[in-house]
Amino acid sequence: MVKKNKDLVKKLIKISNYYGQRYDLIQAAGGNSSIKFGNKMLIKSSGYSLAELSYENGYSEVDNKILLKYLNSVKDKEIHIKDENRSFNILSESLHSGSNPSIETLAHSILKKYTIHLHPLACNMMSVQASSRELFKKIFKSDISKNNIFYINYKTPGIALAQEIYNILNGKVPRAISCGFILENHGLICTSSSINGLFNFTEYITNKIEKYLKLDFNDYKQTTIISKNLEIIGYKNLSVTLCEDYKINSFLKKNNLSKVKKPLNPDSLLYCGIDILNVNSNIKKNLMNFYKKYNNYPRVIYFKKKIFFVSENILKAKEIEDVFKSHLYLYSQNNVKRALSKENIKRLESYNPQKNRLRFWFDYAGKIKK
Repeated sequence: MVKKNKDLVKKLIKISNYYGQRYDLIQAAGGNSSIKFGNKMLIKSSGYSLAELSYENGYSEVDNKILLKYLNSVKDKEIHIKDENRSFNILSESLHSGSNPSIETLAHSILKKYTIHLHPLACNMMSVQASSRELFKKIFKSDISKNNIFYINYKTPGIALAQEIYNILNGKVPRAISCGFILENHGLICTSSSINGLFNFTEYITNKIEKYLKLDFNDYKQTTIISKNLEIIGYKNLSVTLCEDYKINSFLKKNNLSKVKKPLNPDSLLYCGIDILNVNSNIKKNLMNFYKKYNNYPRVIYFKKKIFFVSENILKAKEIEDVFKSHLYLYSQNNVKRALSKENIKRLESYNPQKNRLRFWFDYAGKIKK
């Protein structure tokens, strides 16, 4: 499937990674992404997080005709448990390759080429309120008349939600270039005819809600800025996560970052890298200088007075956070430290058992992806 649809998989990974690293937009393994081509669809598989999709796994290929035919057959029915069970069989029948497709695959089937289902903090903070529909009308007053954003009363994930979307659209793909559905107590679905349209419309919706509710999620949004600049210097589809660990942030408030840069043990080097990038002004320039110096990307970045971790996916970035925290504990005592020598560092970087242990980034290290 990868060889046949390599460009589509690449796009699905791009979409999934964009959202998967943003805690303000998605948490844990929630949400799903999809791309349609002809009568088929690639969609995130059940049980995978958006940030861990890769060419090898995390997505399914389904026959969209089967899904649409089933949706049309139940559009006027009251959904019962037997219908939900039947919908699972339909998903299995539609599967061409990959593991089990997301339970929300049916909801994606009627939408545009590119679709994302998220659980944005701002959307859910609004949609769980008793007055959420009234808030929706206030916030999106100018958009509602354009029929490019809709409010959906709570529906059980799966066929019930898909049926509601299908009926709102009268069984037709949305006319608007980009379209959004705010799901009561559940999240947000956005769909668009282009990837950039999908990105822009999602940010538009969430930013409007954040502004109205006076929320500030700017720190989370810096992950997108960092990953975009990493892509500029050649590293595509890396995941960036904001550090919110109390111990780490407390330590850095009291100590100078320059004093804790040198690796003191093998794990500090292998997980956190040889140096911490302290971004002083121009992040693109700082990243380029780091690459020129070390022929690699930084695993730990200090940007706008916050720590960020970089890896191939969020799960591995969290492992870096874990080791970085232990690294700071090693520096917590006020005495002279014995850092790893240049010779030790050089040996570790060429030591195969250690590389195999950390395959997730050593395989990637130093490789510019154009």
